[in-house]
Amino acid sequence: MAWAGKLPNITVSNSADTTLDTVRIQDGAKTMWVEIANSAHKVLDVFEIQYQPTSDASFHTVADVPSDFTTSIIYPIKGSTGDMTTLAKSTAGMFALDVQGVYAVKLIAGTAASDTVVDLRWKVR
Repeated sequence: MAWAGKLPNITVSNSADTTLDTVRIQDGAKTMWVEIANSAHKVLDVFEIQYQPTSDASFHTVADVPSDFTTSIIYPIKGSTGDMTTLAKSTAGMFALDVQGVYAVKLIAGTAASDTVVDLRWKVR
């Protein structure tokens, strides 16, 4: 069982953090792989991963600081190509998440400069 998503040309606003996608995780899924490509303009300075444990629960932040993606990689991140919170323009980054038992995953990005555009690709298995 695997499913994937591809969302091109998402505008990340400098006025508020932008929800890139909210992915419902099917029962039995173990890992989610995510690639984000900052295809234009400005550096990302916010990247946040939130988990929703059940359909009627709130979302809770599980990763949002540089060390979550680099030096202190622990649950739920299984691995990362680098710091997603400072993703440079015209670059891409990838990470893998442990999603066992999670109801949904929300991916959020932001930039303090002017708006930028990102492409998001993910696969859950």
